[in-house]
Amino acid sequence: MKAIGKIMWEILEYLRRAATPFFLDLMFGMTMLAVSVIENPELRLILMFVLVAADGILIFLLTRGVGENAYKMKVTGQLIRENRPTGSSDSGTYRPCKEYRWYKGTVIGLTVCIIPIILVLVGALGENTGARVTLMLMCGWCYMPPFSIYQVAFSNMETEAFVAAYGFSSMWWSFILIGAHIVLIIVAYAIGVSREKTRQYVLAMQTESIEEGIARHQKAIASGKVYAPPKNNKKAAGKGGKKGAKKH
Repeated sequence: MKAIGKIMWEILEYLRRAATPFFLDLMFGMTMLAVSVIENPELRLILMFVLVAADGILIFLLTRGVGENAYKMKVTGQLIRENRPTGSSDSGTYRPCKEYRWYKGTVIGLTVCIIPIILVLVGALGENTGARVTLMLMCGWCYMPPFSIYQVAFSNMETEAFVAAYGFSSMWWSFILIGAHIVLIIVAYAIGVSREKTRQYVLAMQTESIEEGIARHQKAIASGKVYAPPKNNKKAAGKGGKKGAKKH
């Protein structure tokens, strides 16, 4: 039962981390669907790519934060296992499933994109109109940009010829944006982990320096001497130089 509970917490953690990017994609996809009815093809294409870029930036920032939090949880978990004080409020929300793992970025990316992947496969392989419409409505972020390019490329065609040109096989183009999305999430997660790792290293060095200063002070008190911190030689040399200059 303990193992089953652990697996369930892991699944819930992945779903929780993938939920916000998925709904962001849904929001941008619906906006792209609205933009697709603009009559000016050049303006429509420009707005479409602006929305793609904005979606990517938000997903990157969000996933980078997830990576930072995951490494922070790993440090907190290590301190808890060593029975050492965590020094933060993270211990109250800590769970092992929240810790950093090297594969988590990939799993989160696949979880975010699993629905469009299934819809593209069902729609393209089975020539399923329902899957195609669902992809357009729910995952327009990966369907509408290629569709807008087709609209510009075949703008001189009649409606029937355009529909024939943009058949079910054209749904495969959605995999370009789906793949880019997964790679973006993996990279953002890794960068977030790297940023937090650097921050934790600097914090550890500062703590170690403070502890060494306290130890030297206590040792000086125990030996009957007053511990004085090292003087700033550069500052003293600068003052000496100014005095010499005045005498001249």
